[in-house]
Amino acid sequence: MTAFDDDLWAKVLANEDTKLNSPASLEDITSFEETHQFALPPSHREFLLRGNGGTVGYVRLFGVALPNALDLDQQVSEMRQDLEEMANGPVIPFASDWGGSYFCYDLRKPGADGELPVLYWDHEYSEEPEDLPMVCSGFALNFVEFIQKVIS
Repeated sequence: MTAFDDDLWAKVLANEDTKLNSPASLEDITSFEETHQFALPPSHREFLLRGNGGTVGYVRLFGVALPNALDLDQQVSEMRQDLEEMANGPVIPFASDWGGSYFCYDLRKPGADGELPVLYWDHEYSEEPEDLPMVCSGFALNFVEFIQKVIS
């Protein structure tokens, strides 16, 4: 199973661009999952129980039950349908960069351990039909690798 170890967590916290919210409750995570009929990867759940979203490296990681635009429920409700149309398949957005592009889980390729690959949805390519093949690209094999990339 892919998980956060203490060394990786220390690197997240030591990154000068990290600013996390207080930990999420298990009840808030479960409520989000039930609402959207989607189970977050175990490593992402673990992360939320340590820091409920915020800035991590160069991305804005969405959290659960937040009263602002970084709320995972709000982002999924507003963006999922559009992102799925452009990704040509089921995805769940869970983070964005400062330029307006999104990081999404690719729901077509679940791992046996419950982890999901991460796609990068680049908004700069989303305007023209001939650009559609470049809109979504593979970014990381799972959430842990995603975090390692955005803090390095």
